Amino acid sequence: MKTIPYRCDESRHKALLSAARDAGTSVQRLFDNFVTHVIAERQAEARFAARQQRGNPVRGRKLLAEIRQRIPPGS
Repeated sequence: MKTIPYRCDESRHKALLSAARDAGTSVQRLFDNFVTHVIAERQAEARFAARQQRGNPVRGRKLLAEIRQRIPPGS
């Protein structure tokens, strides 16, 4: 496991401690959750871009039209 130092001013440090306390976790876990979220988001974007390259726009519009027909008006 690697260590990544993070320097912040006193006000941010207090805010991080407060956020961690409110979430019932540690600052370490708070950072870990944030990093996990950022990595997962980037991976999802990469998968979407890859699928977009392989995609079929005509089929996609047809699927969207079918989905819209299933959703009741006003939902």
